[in-house]
Amino acid sequence: MHIPKSITETYELKNGVKIPCFGYGTYMFRVDHETSVDRIRHAAQIGYRLFDTASFYMNEQGLGEALRTCGVPREELFVSSKIWNMEQGYDSTIASFNETLEDMQFDYLDMYLIHWPIAYGHDDDWQFMVKETWRAMTDLYKQGKIRVLGVSNFLQHHLAVLDGEEVPVCVDELERNLGYPQDEIHDFCHENGIVTISYSPLRGINKEWPLIASLSEKYGKNAAQIVLRWNVQQGSIPIPRSYTYEHMQSNMEVFDFELTDEEMAAISALVDVPGPDERPRQHPDVDRINMDRHFKTKI
Repeated sequence: MHIPKSITETYELKNGVKIPCFGYGTYMFRVDHETSVDRIRHAAQIGYRLFDTASFYMNEQGLGEALRTCGVPREELFVSSKIWNMEQGYDSTIASFNETLEDMQFDYLDMYLIHWPIAYGHDDDWQFMVKETWRAMTDLYKQGKIRVLGVSNFLQHHLAVLDGEEVPVCVDELERNLGYPQDEIHDFCHENGIVTISYSPLRGINKEWPLIASLSEKYGKNAAQIVLRWNVQQGSIPIPRSYTYEHMQSNMEVFDFELTDEEMAAISALVDVPGPDERPRQHPDVDRINMDRHFKTKI
């Protein structure tokens, strides 16, 4: 498996499109429009090229403005968004995608993902909804409005629904962090030519992890850099989010050291139980969010 040696490196997806090996996440971007634009613009100016958002995040306007004004040519950026699980289906997917493009003021997206496998209210016919959503995305792909199709939070039995589709699943975006590596689905994806993206990669780094502390001392890196390096060496694309310029820079500095196989395995073996005040991890078959994405104002 090829391990990137620089943030400028890419992976080649099933359809031949190249995706950056490292990205910037914007989930739960609890800021105003001006701050959103400033932080995302700064991320682009210091070297980030993959930007992940979703219609549910309600920050597509700020992301679009930031990337249109960052000074980096559009063709050098890789912009991804997602269809929300309450808007799956052919017609609603087309409408939501068009709203995303209008909010960003772009002519196309580099990647579009199904946010969750089971559409809200469709426990009995979720397979049909996934295929209808994929059919809409395929039509948009053929029109040149999307360069890459993918999914998020899909496990093996969800991915099976899309076996044999004309346009293949190229990416699966998954929560992967300390104590929650999701190695089974990660390994399945890599065995089948699907690149994984790790969202919320830095969740849990503020807890006491003796292993991470010892590795930080050994390599002269902070906990975030150790965990991001673990993702990179697994061939997964981490998309950390940060509001501070210092952390945005330091999160990128993970290509100048290498964890041993034993250290990689030890990190993967860590177990974490979320505390009572922590957001629970959401299993895609059980804890789906049934919230209208317009519950907050767009930024």
